[in-house]
Amino acid sequence: MWAKSLLLSAFVAAGATSAPVDARPTPPVFQPNWVMPIQGRGDNRQQSVRPLREVVSELQSRYGGELISARLEEGGRPFYLIRWRMPDGQVRDFRVDAAR
Repeated sequence: MWAKSLLLSAFVAAGATSAPVDARPTPPVFQPNWVMPIQGRGDNRQQSVRPLREVVSELQSRYGGELISARLEEGGRPFYLIRWRMPDGQVRDFRVDAAR
């Protein structure tokens, strides 16, 4: 009985200390311009969402000012809800279509 316990302990100890080098998890890859397809509600066609950087660039060229905050609202047709500081200091909210 003690021999079985000793043998089992040896296997457990050997397995715990000899993990292969490739077993380390790889860190997630961050891709800021990555376009992620989303499912449309009610049908199976794929839509793609415009990158936030593109929307901010359009607002910057049209109105001037700067981005305060943004969030993507998904649903039937995705849109960005953007809070924007105008050049005169006024704060405005924009609802911008996010679908391509």
